[in-house]
Amino acid sequence: MNHKNITDNLRNRFTADLAEFLAVKYDVDVCQTAAGTLMIPAVDEAGEDRWVKLSVIIPKDATEENGNDGYALAQEYKLKLQAAAERKAVAEAKAAEKKAKAEERAAKAAAKAAKAEEK
Repeated sequence: MNHKNITDNLRNRFTADLAEFLAVKYDVDVCQTAAGTLMIPAVDEAGEDRWVKLSVIIPKDATEENGNDGYALAQEYKLKLQAAAERKAVAEAKAAEKKAKAEERAAKAAAKAAKAEEK
């Protein structure tokens, strides 16, 4: 058996297992649209009918030595999410500071206008 056949068999096994799981979990018809590709119907939060597409992919060169195995890629993604959360927190803090300064200027301007009216 050659490498392609072994990979195809692995993908087929996981595709079949995933299809079985999805059919039971969501009580839906699971449509296989290509080798390793499944689609299931779903309803979104707005009540609209949608489709969810899932793919089973067996990477050719996912190895620890190359740093592109599942564990390394998961760690990389986790770091990416953390960096995005940090950027968002900094942006929110800057926006809050800017808003507070604008409110302070507005309050000073209102106080100045009120003082001018008294005269």
